[in-house]
Amino acid sequence: METVAHNSDPTALRQPSQPVAEAVAEGLLAARRAGRLEEWLRRHRRITRWLMRHWLRPLHGAAGETLDAAHPAAAVELLLQWAVGQQRPDRAGLAATISRDAWLDRTSWRPLLALACQYGFMAVPAFRDRYRGHADEAAASQLCGLWSVGASTYYRYLDKGKRALALCLRDVPTSAEPRLALRALARDWAVQHAGLDTPQARAAWHARHAAAAQLAGDSLAALWHLAQAGDSAGVTRALQRHSVELANDAETDAIVETVEAAASTPRERFELQLARAALARMRGDAAGELARHEQALRLAAEADDALLLGIVYGALGKFHEPRDLDRAFACYQDSVECLRRSGLGDDAGAAVEVIEEYVATLVRLGWLYALRNDPRAMALLERAQSVAGRYTLSPATLAMLEQTWGECLRRAGDLPHALEHKHRALLLYERIDDRQAILKTYGNLSLIYGEAKDFVRARDYAQRVLALAETMTVEPEILASTHINLGVAWFWQSDFEQAREQYQLALDTAMRHRLHRVAGIAHLNLAEVYYMRFKRTGDPADEARGDAHAAATTAPWTQDSDPAHSEAARKIKAEILGPSADRARDRMLPSEAAAHYAEVAEVQRQRERLALPGAPPEHVRAHLAIARAYLAIAMKEREAALALIERHALGDGFAAEFDALRRTFERELTREQKLAGAWREATADLLNPQRCSAVLAQLLAEGSLNKSGYAQLCALSPATASKHLVTLAERGLLVQSGKGPATRYTLPA
Repeated sequence: METVAHNSDPTALRQPSQPVAEAVAEGLLAARRAGRLEEWLRRHRRITRWLMRHWLRPLHGAAGETLDAAHPAAAVELLLQWAVGQQRPDRAGLAATISRDAWLDRTSWRPLLALACQYGFMAVPAFRDRYRGHADEAAASQLCGLWSVGASTYYRYLDKGKRALALCLRDVPTSAEPRLALRALARDWAVQHAGLDTPQARAAWHARHAAAAQLAGDSLAALWHLAQAGDSAGVTRALQRHSVELANDAETDAIVETVEAAASTPRERFELQLARAALARMRGDAAGELARHEQALRLAAEADDALLLGIVYGALGKFHEPRDLDRAFACYQDSVECLRRSGLGDDAGAAVEVIEEYVATLVRLGWLYALRNDPRAMALLERAQSVAGRYTLSPATLAMLEQTWGECLRRAGDLPHALEHKHRALLLYERIDDRQAILKTYGNLSLIYGEAKDFVRARDYAQRVLALAETMTVEPEILASTHINLGVAWFWQSDFEQAREQYQLALDTAMRHRLHRVAGIAHLNLAEVYYMRFKRTGDPADEARGDAHAAATTAPWTQDSDPAHSEAARKIKAEILGPSADRARDRMLPSEAAAHYAEVAEVQRQRERLALPGAPPEHVRAHLAIARAYLAIAMKEREAALALIERHALGDGFAAEFDALRRTFERELTREQKLAGAWREATADLLNPQRCSAVLAQLLAEGSLNKSGYAQLCALSPATASKHLVTLAERGLLVQSGKGPATRYTLPA
C-alpha cells in the first residue's frame, strides 16, 4: 500500500495518498456489496494490517469476543457503516431517520444518499408522489428518478461521496470523538450479539472485559469498559496504575469527564480529581496538576473528611517536592495531622486505609529529610517500618519504603545495602507494573552504580529511561533527574564534556517545567564541571561560566529553605580549585547540623577564626557570633514548641517547662543586664534609651541619686525631675529614703 508521510516527523503515523485511499475505499465497498469482504481482506493483507493498526483496535477493544480479530470482516463492516454515516451533513449516524426534504430536495445530502444506497447501506424509500419505480429497480435508477437527474449527474454525486469516504478513512483518527464513536458502535453490536438485555448483564459484561483488557495490555479499552460499567473506583485505579499509557491518548480525558459527570459521591469525585492530577503530571502540565489537587482539596474540605484531607495534603506535598521543599514539608505535616484526626492509632483497630496513607506520608517526609542529608530521615523510616510490620500494606507503599531506605543508605555511604533496597523496590514496582516508579528506580540505580564506579551499569540504567522517554510520556522530574545521574556517571569518569551535556539537558527540562530543586542541582553540577575544566585548561571563560552557575544555584531557594545546598554552592569553587578531596555533597550530616544547618555552620566558621591568632576585638566578635547562633537555635526550638501547643490546643500544660526555660535564660544574665532590660520596658514613656542608660550607670556607680542629679542627667526641670522620680518609685524601679533636701533614690535590694 503506497503511503506518504503525514508530517515531517519520522515517528509520525503514515497515511495513504488520496488516490490510493480512493482505490482502497472502492475495493472495500465493492467487496462488501458482493458479500466477499472477508476474501478481499485476506488478499490485501497490507491494507488489512493498516486498518487493524489505525482503525479497528477501538472496535475490537470495545466489542470483545463478539468481533473475531482473526476474521476482521465484521469489524471492517462496522467501520464502513460509521465512515458512511460521517458523510451525513447532520453527523447523526447512519441509522438515524432522514427527512423527506433531505431525500428529495437538499442537494447537500445527495453524495451520502448515492453512496449509501449504491452499496447497500440503506434502501431507497418509496416516494410515489414523486417517482413510481418497479420492485427490482436499481438504486441508481430510483435516485435518478427521485431527483430528476441524469445518470452522469448521479455518478458525480456518487464519486463525490466516495472521495469523502476515502478522505475520512485516510485521516488516521487522532481525536477522541471518532474513536469513541467507533467504540459506541461496537458496544451496540456486542449488546445485540451477546444478548445483553439488562443493565446488570451489560455492567457484568463490561467488568469482565475490562479485566481481560488489562491482562492484554490494552489499558484504554479497560478504562472504557470500566466507565461503561459505571465503576468509578475502577476507573480511578486504572488511571493511577496506567497513567503513563493513558496520558498519551486523547480518549482518556473524554472518558474521565463522562465518569466524573456521573459520579454520585464526594469521595468518587475526589479520587477522580487526584487521578486526573496524575495524568497532568505525566504530561508535564504543572498548572493543570495543581488545579486538580486544589479541586480535590476543596471537595475534602467541603466534606470535612479528615482522611481525604490527609490524602490530598500528601499529594500536594508530592507536587511541591521538586519545586518548594518548605511547602512540601508543611503539606506532609498537615497530612500526618489530618490522618491522626481520622482515627490513626497504634492499635490494630485503625483502618488499613488510614494506616496506608500514614505510612506513605512518613516515607515521603523521610525522603524530604534525606534530600537535606538530615539523619531524622532514618527515624521516620524506622517508624514507618514498625507500623508497616503490623499491617498488610500495598506493594506500592512497601516499594516506596524500600526506595527511600535505599536513598538514605546511599547518603550514609552504605552503597551495597542501598542497592539491595533499590532492587527490592524495583521488583515490587515491576510486580504492579508501575511504569513511572520503575523509571524513577532505574534513575536511582544509575546514580548508585555511578558512585560505586560501576559505570557500565550506571549508563545502562540511565539509558533505559531515556530510551523509553522517546516512545512514551515520562514525568519531567524523572527525565531531568536521569540526565543528572547520567551526567554524574560521566563526571566520575572525568568525561566533563559528556557530563556537561547531560547536566544542561537536565537544566533545560527543569526550567521548562519549573522544577526549582532539580534546576538548582543542575546549576551546581554545571558549576562543578566548568571549574574542573578551568582547573584542567586554565581557560578564564570556564571559570566565568562556573561562577555564573554557582551564583544561579541558590536562586530557586531562599536561604532558609535548603541552607546545605547554599553552603555547597558557596564552597564549591574553593573545594575544586583547592587541594584534591572527596567532593561528595549528598552525605548524611550530624543530626544537629541537619536541623540547624545555618547556625551550626556559623559556629564552625567562628571556631575556625578563634583557632587562628588574631586581635582581641576579633575574638570577642567571634564569641558573640557563636552566642548569637546558639541563641537563635534556642529561639527556634522554643517557637517550634509554642507552635505545637497552639496547633494542638494544649493550653497551659507546659507552663512549668517554659518557666524553667526562662529561669535558665535569666540565670545567665548579669544584674546589670537584667536591670537594663527591666528599665527599658518600664521607662519607655519617660526616658529615651540614652537617658535610661545614663541614670542606671549613675545608680550603679554611686549607689543613689537625688532630684538635682536626675534633672542634670536627663536635662529636665526640677519639677519634672521630681515627678519622674516619684513615678519610678511607684513602679518599683527605685526606693525613696529621707525627706526634703536629704531625699535619696536607690535601686531595690
